[in-house]
Amino acid sequence: SAAAATLSNIMSTSYDGVNDYRMTSTEHDPALFQVELPAKKEIVVHSKICALMDGYTAIHRDFNFAMLAGVSRLTLQKEYERSTPDKPMIAGSCHRDVVQKLLACGEDLVVEGFFREYTEEKKENESERMEACIFSSESLRQIIVCFRGSTANQAKPLRTNTLFGKQGSCILHEEQKVPVLDAFRSTYFGTTLEKTVFALLANLATRKPFFDIVMTGHSFGAAMATIASFRYASSNSQMRVSCDVFGSPRIGGEEWRQLVHSVPNLRIYRMENGSDPCVLLPSGNEWIQCGHAIQISDATIVGKVGVEFKARRFDRDQSTYNNNNLLGYVQSKVMLPKNLTQGSSQGKVDHEIQSYVEKLTRSGEQWFVDFCELKGKGVSGANNERRMLA
Repeated sequence: SAAAATLSNIMSTSYDGVNDYRMTSTEHDPALFQVELPAKKEIVVHSKICALMDGYTAIHRDFNFAMLAGVSRLTLQKEYERSTPDKPMIAGSCHRDVVQKLLACGEDLVVEGFFREYTEEKKENESERMEACIFSSESLRQIIVCFRGSTANQAKPLRTNTLFGKQGSCILHEEQKVPVLDAFRSTYFGTTLEKTVFALLANLATRKPFFDIVMTGHSFGAAMATIASFRYASSNSQMRVSCDVFGSPRIGGEEWRQLVHSVPNLRIYRMENGSDPCVLLPSGNEWIQCGHAIQISDATIVGKVGVEFKARRFDRDQSTYNNNNLLGYVQSKVMLPKNLTQGSSQGKVDHEIQSYVEKLTRSGEQWFVDFCELKGKGVSGANNERRMLA
């Protein structure tokens, strides 16, 4: 057997240690996939899924989406039409209003799985509840995972009694030794949700081999989705992984940012609406966002009030746009007269996922065509190719 092993090594076209190497990228030299522009249609679908997950508890607090796993849209549509407001339950335990919201999310979404877990330290404690719902879409060619925290965490992803108090950090994982916010790390690894979700994704990837993986979420769920997308993309380099999140707080610092951007098969877009203050939390220079920012704001277009979208490539929160967000955050923390706190109340509204959905749908076909930094004629080379200046 030793001789056979030696012969195998001689005949091999690989070399020792080849498995220890992997392709990497940086924000200054990204992979083409990392800077692909997303279609508005898919962002709208993702926002509606987040709204469904954020709002279903108002209809049925402990609704189990697993009951809908594998059920086609056509079947759901028929069952919904058979139900009535007087008899709202479908199949005995599925509320028609939840089904209605699911049908409104996309033209062909199918629930593939649903998991609800609680942190080991505080089982059955609402504040430590974590959920993930997995969908598939043939038209988008995507497997979509939506993360959700507890209702309290979704409304306020970071809770602190101090205005600019230091937030605790810790190492993300022994495999990725970069500091991240302790509140997010402890919740993410406080359950076996990652293991369960990733196992289902492995199964779905074999059944749907040409589908991309998308992680999405709003607020606290956005932070969970970002960590999950990084972890999944890092261990599945053959998969294209997108992370489209809404109102996401900061997760880590410069080391976290650079590590995330070193994964060439991971593309991150953060939607930031109006004066949403949560995108600048936690405060402090040690915290920074990762990925690209899509900033959403009301604007006057051809004499009418419309919606403007600006995409900022590998945004670092340094635009003047974010000054309004910071003002809203400060005003929400100090006792100012009501006539001076319009920014804070508007910031609270802008953080709600329904506000994101409303602007995305109201704006019709309005969308960006390139990153802000790339607009203009630029520098032309041979054959009129576009070149970038550093």
